[in-house]
Formats: sequence, structure tokens, C-alpha cells
Amino acid sequence: MRGRDKREMPAGRYVTLREYMLACPAWQRLDPNSRCLYVELARRYRGPNSNNGKIPYSVREAAKELRIGHSTACRCFQLLEALGFIKVGKRSGFNMKGRVATEWLLTEFPDDTKTGVMATKEFMKWIPAKSFNSPTTVTNSPTTEPIRVL
Repeated sequence: MRGRDKREMPAGRYVTLREYMLACPAWQRLDPNSRCLYVELARRYRGPNSNNGKIPYSVREAAKELRIGHSTACRCFQLLEALGFIKVGKRSGFNMKGRVATEWLLTEFPDDTKTGVMATKEFMKWIPAKSFNSPTTVTNSPTTEPIRVL
């Protein structure tokens, strides 16, 4: 690498997964398919002031690219949305004219459809629900009946 600093980032596009995001409880909650889907969505993001909020990606495309079923891909989108990694920029469906995919926004980055809107990073606010099966909360002894959760 003549004439360039070797520490400089190589030319070309890449996807960055920041440590704070990988360490947060919401990312730990994601299954492998949802993590792969997030990476594929992030690949379509073109950088600051470009297309965040307008990233087209359909369930059908995701199922084909990730080699998973249609319902699995749909659940992955729902999980990413529920945990705050993505938001719908523009909803689509079969009742719309033309083949238009749903457009997504990555909450990790600022919304490019609105000026001055900062990244919300909603996934950092997600807190896991307390489990009824936690060893610290179950106090059954061999002589009592187990607690029934309805």
C-alpha cells in the first residue's frame, strides 16, 4: 500500500456491527435468522443522507436470500421490529399496484426521510421480561403442589 496509511479503511462498501449493539440484551435475544436478516437489511443501507427509511426489502426476497421459509422470514421481520432494530418506512402489500416492497428504517442510523432526526436506537431501551420460571422466583418444595400458570 504505497502512499496510503495502512490503517485507513479499504475502499468499497461494508457493514459495521458496533460492539454496543452486539452486547445489548435485544441483540442477544435475536435468533440466528433474525441476525442474518438484519445484516442483509444493513447491506442495503447506502450511508448517511441516502436511503434510511427507504430501504426496500420484502418478506419474499428475505426468504429466498436467507433460504428460509416465508413464515420464518415474516417472524424475523416482526421480531426485529418488536425489539426496536427496524421500523416500517412505507408499508406495502398485494393490494398495492405494481410490485413494491415494504421500505424499512434502521433505528441505528438517523432517518434520511426527515431532516434533523437523530437515530433512535430503540433496541437499547428494550428490557427482557421477567420469567415465571426463574429459579429465584419459584419456591416449590417437594411437599407442595407446583404453581400453575394459566
